Amino acid sequence: MIAVTTRSPPLQVELGIWEGEYQNQSWPWLRWWDADGQLLLTSGERADRLASKLRQLGVDPDRLEEI
Repeated sequence: MIAVTTRSPPLQVELGIWEGEYQNQSWPWLRWWDADGQLLLTSGERADRLASKLRQLGVDPDRLEEI
């Protein structure tokens, strides 16, 4: 995180600028952090992490049947 632009104590989150790649674009992006300074993941980032963990367990997430 480069700089905190705003804080929301009731929600215990901070909005700041994150430099990195998102959707194949490298820019400074507005991102949310929790009260402990941990970056809050986008839904796509969470899905990628879940898929990676499933693969580590020997499960192919691309072959899961829809419920």
